[in-house]
Amino acid sequence: MPTRRLRLPVPQPFELRLCLFGHGWVMLAPHGFDEATQTFTTVLNLGDAAIDVVLRQLDPDALQLELTSARKLRDRAANLAAARIRHMLRLDCDLGPFHAMCATDPGLRWAARRGAGRLLRSASMFEDLMKLLFTTNTSWSATEAMTRNLVAAAGPPSPSGARAFPTPAQCPLEPAFWRDVVRVGYRAGSAIALAQAFVTGELDDAHFLAPQPSTQLWDRLLALRGFGPYAAGQAMRLCGHYDRLALDSWCRARLAELAGKERPPADRTVERRYARWAPFQGLALWLDLTADWHQSAPT
Repeated sequence: MPTRRLRLPVPQPFELRLCLFGHGWVMLAPHGFDEATQTFTTVLNLGDAAIDVVLRQLDPDALQLELTSARKLRDRAANLAAARIRHMLRLDCDLGPFHAMCATDPGLRWAARRGAGRLLRSASMFEDLMKLLFTTNTSWSATEAMTRNLVAAAGPPSPSGARAFPTPAQCPLEPAFWRDVVRVGYRAGSAIALAQAFVTGELDDAHFLAPQPSTQLWDRLLALRGFGPYAAGQAMRLCGHYDRLALDSWCRARLAELAGKERPPADRTVERRYARWAPFQGLALWLDLTADWHQSAPT
């Protein structure tokens, strides 16, 4: 199978593993991570074909992107794949102002030093929103299962036999598919509505990713069927808006754990505590909650 290798410059500082494991998306299909080689794998859906992707950090300044396709990959397709990877890794996002704030904070100085905060997102807004829908009112293992089922049943195969996340048009709109195959339960209607809105053009990536006031994006996300404040808040982060805290049961339990108390602080107390981080309140909170994931306890 033809393979192309590209070099992707990265902002400084940048750690691939830190970006990938900033939250749980790396664990969801079609992604994979090899601990031994520190290599990220995924499958990109280019519409007319699915290609295998292998990504590793060559050095502090660049990533090596390896693309394998069923037939020779033309420049246009290779450039599209590279653009999707840049989007997923947030390579074009300027977090300089946030890191400047972190550098003066004892608890988050590590984030400035290592360039933390570039949370992995999907190749498309449709994929991010569908996966967020799969996180609502359920366990993480169920989220993994729903995502895996959808990819296996509707995603196009790559040369390796792995499957990409389906496009909206590749998702069947029959309720039985979502209930019995993907096994999303009560989310079936919301999943169908989301796919249908992207197919008709009522929704597209620009609807969420184009520059816009945070309040407008918030309203657009809350208008989606099945999306409440938690899912909308998580989506805001993936769209580069960090002024919402997106508190859920895990966040509240983690806040209590960090404070050494049985009960978490009231949401309004948390809001006041992070108000000084505006407009990055949600990102500062998230990095506080997950610092130990990266073996970077505050010093």
